[in-house]
Amino acid sequence: MSTAHAYGSLAQRTAEPLIIAAVAEHVGVPLAPARVEFEDGVRVELDGASEDREVLVEAYAHIGALRGGQPKKLATAAFKLLWTDRKLGATRLVIAVIDVEVEQYLMRPKAWLTSALRDSGVEVVRVALDDDAHARVEAA
Repeated sequence: MSTAHAYGSLAQRTAEPLIIAAVAEHVGVPLAPARVEFEDGVRVELDGASEDREVLVEAYAHIGALRGGQPKKLATAAFKLLWTDRKLGATRLVIAVIDVEVEQYLMRPKAWLTSALRDSGVEVVRVALDDDAHARVEAA
């Protein structure tokens, strides 16, 4: 693994709690990373969830144009939220991003993913990070 890739992953992992904190402020509910285990032994890791599991959040710490498998990662995050919601009956589902390009990708007119998010009630929320965290993610 290259040093740049390892740093990128670290920068993004470090930014996720900051993104979740910003979403918590936005929705007015405390959020924390959560592992949800179902009776069939299947478990799912969420970047953020309220204690009552009414609010579920996936954070996406990326800046700039999406390349390679990055669009698929966003679609997978959305599907994870929807599947978990179906099992739990959450009232609010959020994909949180930090970059306007990523937000615009998720809000493209006539794109199936945009329509699926809208029709399924998944909110796309762009939050701001402090300058240092933003710079670390951008450098990654």
